[in-house]
Amino acid sequence: MKVSDIRFITLLLLFLSCWLYVYSDALLAMEAIWRKSETFAHGYFILPISLWLVWRDKEYLLASHVRISGLPLTLIFAALIVWLFAFAADVNVLGQWAAVLTLIGILWLLLGNELAGRYKFPLAYLLLAIPMGENLIPILQDVTAWFTVNLLNFFGIPVYRDGLYIQIPTGIFEVAVACSGIRYLIASIAVGTLFAHLTYTSLKKQLLFILFSAVLPIIANGIRAFGIVLIAHYSQMKYATGADHLVYGWVFFGFVILFMFYVGSKFADPEVTTQQKSANKASLNSVKLSSPLLLLVMLFSTQLLINNITFTVIPDQPYPAISEDENFQSVARSNWGITYNNGLRRSHLIDAKGLEHFRAVFANKQTQGELIGWENKEYNPQRWTAISIKNITIKAHSAKYLLLRDSRGTERVLIYWYKVANYYLTNKALVKFLQAIFVYNKPDLKVEIVAFSMVNGSEYDMVKQLSAFNWQSPGSVVYE
Repeated sequence: MKVSDIRFITLLLLFLSCWLYVYSDALLAMEAIWRKSETFAHGYFILPISLWLVWRDKEYLLASHVRISGLPLTLIFAALIVWLFAFAADVNVLGQWAAVLTLIGILWLLLGNELAGRYKFPLAYLLLAIPMGENLIPILQDVTAWFTVNLLNFFGIPVYRDGLYIQIPTGIFEVAVACSGIRYLIASIAVGTLFAHLTYTSLKKQLLFILFSAVLPIIANGIRAFGIVLIAHYSQMKYATGADHLVYGWVFFGFVILFMFYVGSKFADPEVTTQQKSANKASLNSVKLSSPLLLLVMLFSTQLLINNITFTVIPDQPYPAISEDENFQSVARSNWGITYNNGLRRSHLIDAKGLEHFRAVFANKQTQGELIGWENKEYNPQRWTAISIKNITIKAHSAKYLLLRDSRGTERVLIYWYKVANYYLTNKALVKFLQAIFVYNKPDLKVEIVAFSMVNGSEYDMVKQLSAFNWQSPGSVVYE
């Protein structure tokens, strides 16, 4: 059966339709990130590039016969298990990994081992469509700050670093999220991987160039940040301090990419013409149909489990989450920027001693919103920098302690924890894991975050106050 055979095309369309149906939520979430984030806008081009890479070899493809394989069923089964976990825990990136791996597995199953092996790069390149890598931002910010400070010292410019703030005689600079270089890094890896495939036939050279395309933008971004500070310093803060430094950054990145291509082209392998192999004839018999039938059962069983998950409808406005008395005043807007919206309950109060209390309660699975998500933050990182972070214990419960400081030197203590069932947690990944487990056997479970904060407070005083609470007293704050 050739690729152009109507039977193969029918099977392909059938399984692509099933794949779209099962992973519709993950795919829509992926496209939304491409649309909203400049960092991952390249995702729109990954599938067309993969198709183009296959179409470059269309003579061989159209002349070949497919052999349906059962080997990728293991990959697809594992991806579906990951999808069930990701859907239950609202972990978008895991769901998107599962979606792309399942697509690769379906194409591998239908094309067979030989054709899938020949087109392994276009299939693997699809993984770059997954919007991932934002967890590297704090590391990249530190690396950028390190480069900037050391280069300033090398050129004899007095510099003082406080976390992500860099102070020189002419002003203060912050290595913000946009300055981390994550956009340059991800774009460089996507372009560099494609260049390596098209330019080299040696796997060793391909891997070395991909590594080069990852390291170069990190170093270049450090130099770029130093250049911005240098320009601002010598222009008395007139240039490179506003939108112009973003333009400068992209122009600089363009030269970096050109330099990367120039270096890579110096080691290019001569183009090798692949000889056309004789097509292997294979019939579509009942034995071969067992793999597609098993795949259909797996896909629809997964969707059946997902359809049975209970979703809680959230109210238009969250109900109070803390029992109030005359010692409390409501906080309309958080000074430290804690944001946990779209929950069932939420309260933010301040007591007579200046201690702020925050509590937000969520259903384990809601029609909108979630406890652990990119939109929910314990503090505003644009204003506050975490100077100290550690785990502490309050009344035998785990809690997270943070000392925050802003650019004016104001310090604020923040203590918080999450509660899932009877577990008190500070690790977000563990919270997600427990949520996913309880989705299928405790559909009515509620999860929450409890946080306390005080300006210029001490860890000792905060812990002492929290330990003294009679949390279950009707006239006091209720947290359990």
